[in-house]
Formats: sequence, C-alpha cells, structure tokens
Amino acid sequence: MALTSQLRIGIHTRPVLLGPVSFLLLGKAKEGGLDPLLLLNRILPVYEEVLRQLAKAGAEWIQMDEPMLALDTRDEARQAFACAYRRFSSASSKLRLLIATYFEGLGANLAVALDLPVAALHLDLVRAPEQLDEVLKSVPSSLQLSLGVIDGRNIWKADIERALGLVERAATVIGSDRIIVAPSCSLLHSPVDLDFEKHMDSELRDWLAFAKHTCCHPFNFG
Repeated sequence: MALTSQLRIGIHTRPVLLGPVSFLLLGKAKEGGLDPLLLLNRILPVYEEVLRQLAKAGAEWIQMDEPMLALDTRDEARQAFACAYRRFSSASSKLRLLIATYFEGLGANLAVALDLPVAALHLDLVRAPEQLDEVLKSVPSSLQLSLGVIDGRNIWKADIERALGLVERAATVIGSDRIIVAPSCSLLHSPVDLDFEKHMDSELRDWLAFAKHTCCHPFNFG
C-alpha cells in the first residue's frame, strides 16, 4: 500500500530505511581492497532525495536502521555517521529521524550516537539492558529515546514487569513525553499471526505472543 493511501485512511506509518553507513559497511565489493566508506558522498544525495520524497508524500518520521552502531567500528566510520546525519538534518524540516540499533549495545559508539542531529534513538534493551543507565547519564535534552523492551525475536510473552521497570527508570530521568516504547528489533523475525493457529494446545497458545498480521507485513517499531 502506498504511503499516501495509508495516510488517507489514518494510518501514520514510519518508513524504514537501512542507514547509509551500515549499507556500505555491510555490503560486499567486487573489487578487493575497496574502502566502502569512500562511496559515502556518492550515495548521500540518493538518500536525501528519498527523504524529500517521503516528506512530500506526508511522512513525519523516518526510521534509519544503523546496526553498525552496535558493533566495533573504526574512527572513519564514526566520522561517516556524523557527516551523513548532519546532511540529513537539513534535507527536510518536516521530517523527524529515528536511528535504530539492535542486537547489541552501543558500547564505544555511545557518544557518537547521542551526538547525531536526529529526533530519536532506539536502544535494544532486551539484548543490552545495561546500556540504559549509561545513556540516561548523557542523553541530550532534545533527544527522544525509543526503548526496545519487548523481544522482537521471541515467540514467548514478554516479562511485562521487567519491561515496565526499564521504562519507568527512563521516565524518571527524562520524562515520559520523551519515551517511545517499542520491540527490541523488527518483528519480521516473529511468526504471523497467532490468530491463525487454530489447532494449538490452549495452554501453550496462552504463552505465545506472535506478531500481529496487518496488510502484508508485521509492523516494525512502535
């Protein structure tokens, strides 16, 4: 379904793009010895045009997945993140960008992530709950936090008390108005959907929390 069609029926989707730095670093080059980051300035105009087109279509939030922020990176990669998102911040005044990381904590890239000129930062607090306290010590007042407290790769129901504890801890420090509650990662890893399981044992069925089927794909982040 086109973004404009979704907006017309009241569904405010958040388009998701693989961020440029992770796109380059996770890609494979045909030529040996090529530094993929040398291609950054060639792909940034493409991203900027996509952002402008999404803003024109009515998008308010864009999610940029940057899983490389959760891995060990060299200084050149950290500089590439700063360069790319400085440019994106001026692509459209209508858009708010959310950078998503998952499957690990930010680690040595924490300062870089918190300094990027974006509206929100997503944290995987299922795989790396210990990073929350460190983030809360340094998070800028302009930045919202998306808290991934529900396991996006698990079919079992969440520990709601544990998840709520993390959310409340963050709310105490930065206020509930700056918090987005979300799954830890995309729900594409989850089965779709529990309503279709007609012959499952009722007790087992009550333990499960599948993704919720909607159109063709499960939702990404809340």
